[in-house]
Amino acid sequence: MLESVAEQADKPNLDLTTGIGIVLFIAGCTLSVALIHLRGKTVTRLWSDIDIAHESLTASAFSSLERLRSHIDDLLPDTGVDFDPLDVIADPSTVIKPAKVSIKLLRERHQVRREFKWLLSVCSILKYFVVFGTIALGSTTATYQFFFAEAWLWQLLLKVTGGLILGALLFAGTYAALVARVDGVIEKSKPVAAQSGVAAR
Repeated sequence: MLESVAEQADKPNLDLTTGIGIVLFIAGCTLSVALIHLRGKTVTRLWSDIDIAHESLTASAFSSLERLRSHIDDLLPDTGVDFDPLDVIADPSTVIKPAKVSIKLLRERHQVRREFKWLLSVCSILKYFVVFGTIALGSTTATYQFFFAEAWLWQLLLKVTGGLILGALLFAGTYAALVARVDGVIEKSKPVAAQSGVAAR
């Protein structure tokens, strides 16, 4: 009798732990369903805006390069005229600023589609982390409830679950950062925003 009482005292509250696990499992299932459609929703929301941003940045880059070429032409002496150091009054360093603007536009043009592809890849990877993390959580909860004596088993599953959840959090942060970056480039590339002086996010 005393041994039975001592055993019950040492045994943790399985009902409470299982209840928490079930709640988290249901939340994980709900999140998994939402993430299954995340990639498709991201494509629907951003695809046309990405194309418009790419074309807008292309046009802006060409315009910037035209201005840069005109600026360089004004600095260079006329062809066929002998070089005279005393006649050189233009400062070639004035080319640096417009050149940097052109380079920045070209980089943004190149990056906007590449980052969009990264975003779609992150959507898929995040989905798998959450789905498998939810399955691992359900397995851990069930093992803890019905096979508590097999401590090595549910502890192993708990570690796997923790790793999957940590991976999901890391990719969720990456997703948020890429969305902010892509939305910022789209906003900045809009002609209306550029003409009205609206700052990029």
